[in-house]
Amino acid sequence: MHDDELDRRALGSWRDFILAYHHITRAMEREMSERAGLTLSQYDVLLRLSESREGRMRMSDLADAIVYSTGGLTRLLERMDKAGLVERLHSAEDRRVVHAVLTDDGRRRLAEASRIHLEGIRHHFGRYLRPEEALPVSEFLHRVHGAARPGQPRPSPPGRSAGPAGSR
Repeated sequence: MHDDELDRRALGSWRDFILAYHHITRAMEREMSERAGLTLSQYDVLLRLSESREGRMRMSDLADAIVYSTGGLTRLLERMDKAGLVERLHSAEDRRVVHAVLTDDGRRRLAEASRIHLEGIRHHFGRYLRPEEALPVSEFLHRVHGAARPGQPRPSPPGRSAGPAGSR
């Protein structure tokens, strides 16, 4: 395959990826809002906090995890705090550090919203992914994600063990 043909295929794939992402997230945003009363960003915050140690994260770490600016995250968490989904607490060791903490109501809302989110993934994405495509697509996206965030630890792609460092 010549470089020009590879470039055309890569550009076409990129265009399809961006358009698919846009349409899928727009549909899932609407479903999440209508059925759970949450935005996808709020859902992502609740999910990341639930996966963290003790349901809490430093604001800066949370901003990195959900790909949000610290200022944007502050405004998002203000709304979520008012809704009782999270609390913002200053660290006992360093008052400059603020933690976002998942509340019991936040855990309950996350459980409800997770069913809706999974249904959306299955409906808008998973049903189009053939069984033989799942692993290659996962590996490809994992490579792209890892290359886009140099120096960041990466989880193993689904269906694969992490293995020794540098074995990917």
